[in-house]
Amino acid sequence: MTAAIDLFIEEARAVSVVDAAVSLGIVGPSFKGNHAGPCPVCQGKDRFAISSIKGAWNCRNCGIGGKDGISLVAHAGHIDVRSRAGFLAACAEVIGKPLPDEAERETEEQRAERRKRIEAQKAKNEAAAADREKQDNAYRDREVKQSRGLFFGASADPHADVAAYLKARTSYDMPAEVFAYLRSNARCTYWHGRDERGHEIAHYTGVAMIAPFVDPAGQVTGCHQTWIDMRCEPKFRPDLGTDARGDPLPTKKMRGTKRGSLIPLFGLMSSTRWVGGEGIENGLSIAGAEKFRADTFYFAAGDLGNLCGPADPKSRFVHPDLTKADKNGRQRRMMIAGPEPKVDQAPDEAMQAADHVTELVLLADGDSEVIFTAAAMARAEKRLTRDGRTVETWWPPVGMDFSALMTRY
Repeated sequence: MTAAIDLFIEEARAVSVVDAAVSLGIVGPSFKGNHAGPCPVCQGKDRFAISSIKGAWNCRNCGIGGKDGISLVAHAGHIDVRSRAGFLAACAEVIGKPLPDEAERETEEQRAERRKRIEAQKAKNEAAAADREKQDNAYRDREVKQSRGLFFGASADPHADVAAYLKARTSYDMPAEVFAYLRSNARCTYWHGRDERGHEIAHYTGVAMIAPFVDPAGQVTGCHQTWIDMRCEPKFRPDLGTDARGDPLPTKKMRGTKRGSLIPLFGLMSSTRWVGGEGIENGLSIAGAEKFRADTFYFAAGDLGNLCGPADPKSRFVHPDLTKADKNGRQRRMMIAGPEPKVDQAPDEAMQAADHVTELVLLADGDSEVIFTAAAMARAEKRLTRDGRTVETWWPPVGMDFSALMTRY
């Protein structure tokens, strides 16, 4: 082995996993921390990981990993580094330079074999992706159909507990129009866990408020269920026990598709003024305070992710205070999704405001972590801003949401 080849190999070995990942377009130039996403070979959605802290990568599906840029580039390029020629070809790829003249090169047969491996893997990936999409679509269709059945099977004649719940959580009596959207089921089953035969267990049955998720065309795509127990103050929701980890079971569930859809609360979607936030109770609290304005459409997004949409990964930042323990028990500063919206996001990745909306008011939660929420609301404002439309965020006092504000004063 000549000095030129020795130098060539050492230069390749100096390329880190992160540098190689940047050159392959897997992560951005400013990447720090941990990355999880699709593998460049098997395309598994969340089985491929890169750690800038450990300087390592691995794919749980392929069962392979490494701690240098050579191994990552070889994996992505289907290069067999077990042969001398393959190893040198990977070195050339990782530093973007041609092989020294005296270096051993892949033969035509080896290159043809590598191309064959790439085509075979590509065909396998495409078949697997098509199968996953087919299964996902079938599952989504079943969920949408079931959620529509839950909503349209619920009563538009409000159960006394649903009306009492909304009055208790907002301090306002609801007009009849609200109950066209917020229906009730006096005996709604809460399914949780599975028995020894794999069947879902009917964990609880009680009164539930059933709300629809509707898409921009007004079609029902999902439903939101809130179980109610007027004996359980202050939020009037039942104690359903805990899950396997000891965490309280949620008293709200969402079925079907919520991304890109929203929950109508009062008014018409044709209105030019829209007001809404994450939750049903907060939206109706503001609607009541505004005396259910006839020119306004009040809505809920269901959760913060659907309201604010995904963030541009480049806008992530370190939280000034919060830390999180890694798997070794070491406390590390938490990374927060930033204020910039994901570039070129699809309409079904988050709720949309109709083009005719000229005034949009977003409702923040003051009882959520303030920095995380502020970044998310800033992202929502940027995502939903259009020419001819004003977008602003209303904040309740720190430590409160609008529901608590309206019922306290």
